[in-house]
Amino acid sequence: MNNIARVAMLAAFAAALTGCAATGTRTAMLTYDTMPVGATIYEGGKSLGVAPVVRTYEYPEGVSTLATPEVTAVWVSGAKNTYWTNLPIHADLAATIQRPANVPGLDKDQAAAQPIMEERAREAERLKEDNRRTMARDSPRCRDQQQKGNVATADC
Repeated sequence: MNNIARVAMLAAFAAALTGCAATGTRTAMLTYDTMPVGATIYEGGKSLGVAPVVRTYEYPEGVSTLATPEVTAVWVSGAKNTYWTNLPIHADLAATIQRPANVPGLDKDQAAAQPIMEERAREAERLKEDNRRTMARDSPRCRDQQQKGNVATADC
């Protein structure tokens, strides 16, 4: 076997080992959201940010489920609710923390949520338009027109 073939085989073997090691990560993700939207999420007294907040949890060796630390959602009105869960390893889950119904100030929290919901709707519409453009650009009709030189990629 020549040197080039040996080097190629060693490189492929090393890449395969690296790939196997990368997929064995002992983590899970949990996205915290709130209803109404806009509450700040705290863990251990530290702000994680305004929901939605994504947390990645690492698992010790030999553990397949983890009790997440308790988080507290605090709305503009001061309403609070806490949450924790048992999270299985390799999970990618979402949790929506509900505002307690019996706490005054719901109107204040809904007013604070309105601009966030509007921004989310604009972002969803923008993504939908981007997807529509991508689908049109990748359509057989558009590709045919591009190959003939009739249209530029941006025009499809």
